[in-house]
Amino acid sequence: MTEFEDELAEGGEAPASPPPGDLEHYTGQWVAVRGGEVVASAADEESLRALPEVQEGDDVYPIGDPPSGFYFVEGSV
Repeated sequence: MTEFEDELAEGGEAPASPPPGDLEHYTGQWVAVRGGEVVASAADEESLRALPEVQEGDDVYPIGDPPSGFYFVEGSV
């Protein structure tokens, strides 16, 4: 079950979907993006890449102020 389905099953209201392209609610997290849409998020890059939703070739990067250090940005052109 997704978080959305869990919320509905518990009798709660469905969370509002963010507007397309809105990444603000991912601040402080890492995201995987495919086709211009976020497909997964996690607290760190290692946890994110371990998620089954993340595929090789997805763009993976932190949102907000990245932790200090060097990063290699991978992506398809």
